[in-house]
Order: sequence, then structure tokens, then C-alpha cells
Amino acid sequence: MTNAIAVRNVRKFSSQPLSTNCAEILKRSKHAIIGISPFNSRFSDEYINRLIEWALHTFDDVSVLLAGREAANLLEALGTPKGKAERKVRKEVSRNRRSAEKALKEHGGNVNAIHTFSDFNDNNAYSCMRAEAEHIFLSETDFRNACLEMSHAAILGRARGTNIDIDQISNDMLNIAVEYVIAELPFFIGGAEILGAQEAVLIYHKPWELGEQIVRNDFSIKMKPNQGYLMVQELEDLS
Repeated sequence: MTNAIAVRNVRKFSSQPLSTNCAEILKRSKHAIIGISPFNSRFSDEYINRLIEWALHTFDDVSVLLAGREAANLLEALGTPKGKAERKVRKEVSRNRRSAEKALKEHGGNVNAIHTFSDFNDNNAYSCMRAEAEHIFLSETDFRNACLEMSHAAILGRARGTNIDIDQISNDMLNIAVEYVIAELPFFIGGAEILGAQEAVLIYHKPWELGEQIVRNDFSIKMKPNQGYLMVQELEDLS
């Protein structure tokens, strides 16, 4: 279920919907939510520009989702003091925001459509979905383990990126870092409802294992019918 969407003079991206329903939402191409991760070398200024340009040519509306303050938990799990971790996250998210703003302005998007997780703490839809995720995290062992596995992978990835040698990842480290996973999850299962859109796809550059398990109905938490997930990969320019 892979297709390449090409527009003249716009860099090509291949797109792979996570499910049949995601593919149907993609066909209608109403709203894209572009996820941008902090401290990830993939998200250079140039890559963000090309991805946003492609999305604006492909979808009716485009929003950009940046990390919230929970991203500091990942740094704290690796031993960074809380204050320093929060400052690093603010600096990195600000860099991502500037890149997204520049691209949206350049390609005719809405610069007010840039959000962080934390912007929605008072949003009823977000609060309800996050509360559901937190409840299931505590009540369902399989879901909790899947979230902690995501947390484990995130800690290892960040450690490699900063040349930190980790002999062992403790349960305390996992439980600190997992807050980021829980904060992000509502946008995967119901980003359209959170943003007040009719329907939407969340766009990212790699598979989301937890999301694949949710789509397989491995847990009681479900993806909303009007929400999709789309993995995109940039193609080489063959022209």
C-alpha cells in the first residue's frame, strides 16, 4: 500500500498508510499533521522545508506538531538535571518552530498551524484521550509494556546521539521517559478531533510500533475512525 505523490518542481515523497482506513483518509487528503521530533538529525531546516512543501501540495490543510515539555523527560532519564533538560528542549523546539514557520510562509501555509503537545493541556479532546491512555497504561500490562518498550528505544536512540554509554536502563529511567510517549499518543489516535478537523493523517518518517499494535487491536485503546497515520520517505530526485 505504497504510492508516490509527485507535483511538478516539488520533491517527491513516497507514502505508506498504516491501514486501509488510513489509505482512505489519504485519498481524500483533507488535513495532514506533520510530526517533528526534537534532537533528531532527520529534521534539518532543508528537510522540514521540503516535507512541508510536499504536504501543502498534497493536502487541503497542513498542521505541524512539535514536542511539548515532556520531551525533557527523555533527557532527565539520561541524567540531565531538570532545569537544564527543559532549557535544551525549549531551544530545540524553538529551532524546529523557526524552520516550520519559514517553510509555511515560503509555500503558502498557515504559520498559526504550528502546535506543541503542551498547547493542548486544556483541550477537552486531548485531555480525555490522554487520560484514557494513562488509565490503560496502569490497567493493561501488554499496553504498559509496549509503551515502556517505546521508551526504551527512545532512551537508547538519544544516548547514541549524544555518545552516552548506558550499561543498563532502569525501570526508573523508563518510567520518566514514557511520559513523552503518553503525551504524543492522543495525536496518533485522535489528532483530527484535537485540532477540530473533519479528518487527518499524522505524518512521520518511520513506522510507529506502538501504533501498529493499536491498529491490530492488541489493546483496548483504539484509533478514531477519522484519524490516520502515514509513513513518508523522501525519494531521490531522478529528473
